[in-house]
Amino acid sequence: MKNTLRILSLVLAALLMLTACGKVETPPAGTGDADTVEYGTIPQVSLKFATEPYPDHTIPYIAVSQGWFEDVGITLGQVDSIDADKLPSVMVAGSYDFASGAPSLFIPSMRQANFTTFCFSNLFLGYSIMAPAGTKTYGDFVAEGQKPAEAIVSVMAQMKGQTFTYPSESAIKPFIDLCLEKGGLTMDDFKSEVLDDSNGVALMLAGRAQFKVGGVPATATLTSNGFIPILSSADIASAAEASVDSVEIRSILHNGWTTTKEFAANNHDTILRLASVCFRMNQYVHDNPAEAAAIHVDYVNSIAGTSFTKEEVEGLYASVLPLYTFDMQKDWMENTSDPLYWEYEIGSTIKMYEEQGMFNAGEFTPADIVSANTVYAELKDLRAQADANLAQLADAEGQAAELKAKAEYQYSIFNYLDAATFSAQALELMGA
Repeated sequence: MKNTLRILSLVLAALLMLTACGKVETPPAGTGDADTVEYGTIPQVSLKFATEPYPDHTIPYIAVSQGWFEDVGITLGQVDSIDADKLPSVMVAGSYDFASGAPSLFIPSMRQANFTTFCFSNLFLGYSIMAPAGTKTYGDFVAEGQKPAEAIVSVMAQMKGQTFTYPSESAIKPFIDLCLEKGGLTMDDFKSEVLDDSNGVALMLAGRAQFKVGGVPATATLTSNGFIPILSSADIASAAEASVDSVEIRSILHNGWTTTKEFAANNHDTILRLASVCFRMNQYVHDNPAEAAAIHVDYVNSIAGTSFTKEEVEGLYASVLPLYTFDMQKDWMENTSDPLYWEYEIGSTIKMYEEQGMFNAGEFTPADIVSANTVYAELKDLRAQADANLAQLADAEGQAAELKAKAEYQYSIFNYLDAATFSAQALELMGA
């Protein structure tokens, strides 16, 4: 017993000596190992990132190109563009650590892996039913005096007996199902051609299909060739209610960054740092859309096979792909009267799959697929801690002043975890 106490005393003394030398025993983010970490340093991790090949999911290229992941200790050893319908399976296989994709994309695969979307980036309002010029639009029928519900029925009636093409992507399915439901149609009312976007566009250009739903690149290509949107996500979402029972809310998508619950649990601090990069990206695009588009345009064109101009990409940010900053997402996370509150779109989509027999009632809840709300709340708390710490560091000198400067920089890039940590370390050195 005496020997045991002696050993413990020696260990304690050694730890105190390390602390006095400006070092603490801290488990690095992303690992369960305890390594000695110097004050003012961020543990380094290497991750693999997958994105969909569309404008809304290639926006992270801006963060990659500017070195923003490295600023928070993250090296991206691999960044790949993966077709949306394959993204859940490659994540299930463990080929990537996190991915850019709508949470609703991963819901059908929840039995194969416990996915969680840990931060939101932009709102996707881009799905539209495209048709040849001259086809009457939702706006045309509303202008004629029809009520919104009547206008949707009138728009959809034009599809009877025609050919409708769309890709097999699960993320598109809720929008199509909603259009049919609100329009009083079934799949038997028209001929379906399930094709990837490029082949679907070719079918439209050849006149062998009259209507199409697809991603933003397909919509942009058809628009440049004279086709028009006759019913959009925004048209339907305008009638959405603040409830998981609102079917209209399914027409839009909260895009974000998704991983598995296992990875999130084992890499908690890394998740917070990744979220900070996402919020930094959102703020930059919101404040500097022209500069962001100049960085983004060539990459998205090379990945998606599009020919967007910088001006067109900038226009997407302002229309169908609005990015929401950290402060702008407050209502998403806290305001239950806002139709965009995080639970509603996800909960409504889950209900759709329950109605279709994919899941049992109550098998999954919005909290099973989204953790962005808890990550957001933790970052808010860390920001408050950093605010309180920094307010006490006005007279910091020497190493404490250096730590204060590092904390302020991390704070400015939304990395509130290390802003709080570095400022606390500075206070410790000052004996506060």
